[in-house]
Amino acid sequence: MPEKTIFEHATIVTMDSERRIFEDGAVVVEGKRILQVGDNDVIKKGHKADHIIDSRRKVLLPGLVSLHFHSDNFSRGVGEHMGLEEWLDTIYYPMLRAMTPEDSYWAAMLAYAEAVRGGTTCVNDMYRHLGSCAKAAEAVGLRAVLSSEAADLIEGQETLKDNENAFRDIDGKADGRIRVWFGVEWIPVCSKEFLAETRELADRYHTGIHIHLNESKAEVELSSKKYGLRPVELAYDQGVLGSDCVAAHCVWLSDKEIKLLKDTRTHVAHCPVSNAKLGNGVARTYEMVKIGINVGLGPDDAPCNNNVDMFETMKYASLFQKATLMDASVLPAAKVLEMATHNGARALGLENQIGRIESGMKADIILVDMNTPRLTPVHFGDNLNVIQHLVYAAHGDDVDTVMIDGRMVMKERKLVAVDEQEVIDKATQASRRVIEERKKYLKK
Repeated sequence: MPEKTIFEHATIVTMDSERRIFEDGAVVVEGKRILQVGDNDVIKKGHKADHIIDSRRKVLLPGLVSLHFHSDNFSRGVGEHMGLEEWLDTIYYPMLRAMTPEDSYWAAMLAYAEAVRGGTTCVNDMYRHLGSCAKAAEAVGLRAVLSSEAADLIEGQETLKDNENAFRDIDGKADGRIRVWFGVEWIPVCSKEFLAETRELADRYHTGIHIHLNESKAEVELSSKKYGLRPVELAYDQGVLGSDCVAAHCVWLSDKEIKLLKDTRTHVAHCPVSNAKLGNGVARTYEMVKIGINVGLGPDDAPCNNNVDMFETMKYASLFQKATLMDASVLPAAKVLEMATHNGARALGLENQIGRIESGMKADIILVDMNTPRLTPVHFGDNLNVIQHLVYAAHGDDVDTVMIDGRMVMKERKLVAVDEQEVIDKATQASRRVIEERKKYLKK
């Protein structure tokens, strides 16, 4: 029989269809799935557990879904204050060319360890050497959708053939926690033929597409000059958009492009902190949400954000819209938490598996320790403030426990399956070599 775990005496934010919150609740996990959720006294009477986790003064909620993520962290803090295009040309692309599969493994190990420690249980990761990323995700215990940073008009990037081989080799690994999509770096380094072939491959293998679109004003200008179409327009023209496509950033959108995203049911990964740090502006996120576009959240990567903390991402997703629109009511905490959980799961085709705490769902669960001055007092009833604390005051460091697919991945702030110090040391060693070797690939 599969093992049974009970989280007892937790404040539960279910994110279910009724958005129920239990002040003193319990969750029963059997094997990989949630068996029952409800009031603590009622739930505990009917079950004998193999493991009981005392969750007093903690909030239990679905694991966060990072909808746009790069395992890159080797250049964290390097090339600060550059604009996007300069940073790509002088730091990022040359560094990717210098990386071996072993380097990608340690970069991914570091990125995934950081993600899990911050309460992220699923990443939509666009990187290179996807086999190495899959090995890292399996080792850490993370759920991951992987795609290549593929392009055909720049040297050193992975190709669609690389991405196709990765799909054949690793899709479905780690008991189904690893999935492979097709990735598109960004429009200025991709031909029309490349975009059309990406759609053909995604359809052939019944999988998705992960693409950067309209991240910067310069990208829009380059696309318009080169192709006579803005990035979203070109992606639509080549058949890329659709309900199986996640478009990252989408900052510089025209009214027409917003309509194209809505009409094609394309999902948007909003990355507010990265967009702000790189000077790319503030996306029209509230408008997209208001007309029914499914918008999730992502940190982007460590060099563009300096961390992959989804709690920070939630906070700024709300605050930037309030500040820009001068309206304190837009994107309230409950809506932003929905973006970081259910919306991300929906975008990845996982809405019936993760993103909610309810019977039958996969047990991707996190506990946030509220026993700190910053997250108190906690009120219930008419003055309920639990979700507000999570979105506006919590940090990734407040996450105490992480369960993914019914397996304990972090307990009492300590990763279970990997040696965190080894990961830090090996990633640091590899990064120093790669950062130096990238100089061989700088444009003359």
